[in-house]
Amino acid sequence: MRTWTGLAAAVVLVAWSGAAEAGLTCGRSVVLPGASKGEVLARCGPPTSRRAMDGKVLQGRASARGGGREIWVYDLGSRQLVRFLTFDKGRLRGIDFGGYGR
Repeated sequence: MRTWTGLAAAVVLVAWSGAAEAGLTCGRSVVLPGASKGEVLARCGPPTSRRAMDGKVLQGRASARGGGREIWVYDLGSRQLVRFLTFDKGRLRGIDFGGYGR
């Protein structure tokens, strides 16, 4: 019986970790790579900050338009990991997680 319980727990853990890497949960929605900037804004709201790929901080509100390469940062507080969303040509290309927010 222990073997089956351990195996079931391992399968659930692997499935959960794969889902966490594949997408970002925003409320009741999931944002996946390939989503447009507009979709991310609609599901997750405006980012805490935005940066160009060279590290320069971008001023102003995030826009659904624009084909440049940039990173949107979502800092959701001290109990959650900071999210870094990389966009290229207006599409979400990757989601990375940092340390806990502020």
